[in-house]
Amino acid sequence: MRMRRGGLWLLMACLGVAVLVRYVMRDIRLDVDLLREGLLRMPGIVIENLEFDREISGDAWRVRLPFAEKLGEGVSVRSIDIRRRLASGGEWYFFGSYGVYSNDERAAVLRGLLGTLETPDRVLNLESPELEWREARNEFRFPLGLTLYDDEFVLRTPEASMDESGVVLLEKGGSVTWTKPLR
Repeated sequence: MRMRRGGLWLLMACLGVAVLVRYVMRDIRLDVDLLREGLLRMPGIVIENLEFDREISGDAWRVRLPFAEKLGEGVSVRSIDIRRRLASGGEWYFFGSYGVYSNDERAAVLRGLLGTLETPDRVLNLESPELEWREARNEFRFPLGLTLYDDEFVLRTPEASMDESGVVLLEKGGSVTWTKPLR
């Protein structure tokens, strides 16, 4: 049996329309929640070399972020540098290898923290695996431990908190090692 050329084109056109109708019907039945979940897993907006200054209660804060990525309602950062110049004189420096900020909770977590707390009288070095900050309490927490040291002593504690004035509370005790002999 032999088909004419026009009949073959008509058959191919009908098959093409049938395939298009099938895909359109499949798209109409898509699950909206499934689409939303997929969009939430997509990478966010990436910003590089971000720096901003802000004055809070007379203290000058400067934050440098070489890499920041917006993920949903939060921001993920790599290599964060925070400087706080106190109105009373003195400066704080915090350097974190990784951090996350949540807009919903108004809270931040920094990991791999190194820092210094400089006052007119002395300079303290600070190390901690993790720093937590919540805007509501305006307090810095060190849930995985804190080490403070200078040329005279080393203070280690398994858990600590620090208020905005720099007063450190040793939540679970700690140990002090004097490194400089008393005269």
